[in-house]
Amino acid sequence: MASEAVEKKQSQDIELSVIGNAFCLLIASAGLLAGSMTTNLSLAYWREDIMALAITVFMGIRLLRSLMDAMTQYQDASLPVRHHRSGASERVQVQPEGVVAGQIPAVSSFSPDQVVEEVVKRIESQKADAVKKNKFTN
Repeated sequence: MASEAVEKKQSQDIELSVIGNAFCLLIASAGLLAGSMTTNLSLAYWREDIMALAITVFMGIRLLRSLMDAMTQYQDASLPVRHHRSGASERVQVQPEGVVAGQIPAVSSFSPDQVVEEVVKRIESQKADAVKKNKFTN
């Protein structure tokens, strides 16, 4: 049971170390980009940027190592585990049900006369509602 807990914790630690190393490499690269070599466009100023170079190389190596560890752990974890059943000869046959896929109903087309009649009905009902409201306010 303790080994399972260690494996789960190690998995999270590896992911966090990959993210942390990538972030640190990003910051170190930004420091290198703002350094003297980049502003003067010459490798002759490498002594002024030695710390940024060292940190960038160090974090790059750490990022590669943590990525390799993560890949090997995920490769080991992705191996299929076969469970043995007592009744291995039992196979469940799944049959598709006669389900009809959701369909959009057909659009009914109205004739111009039907449209006019519906509009007239709606206007008359709105007038009746307005008259009722005016009766209560007066």
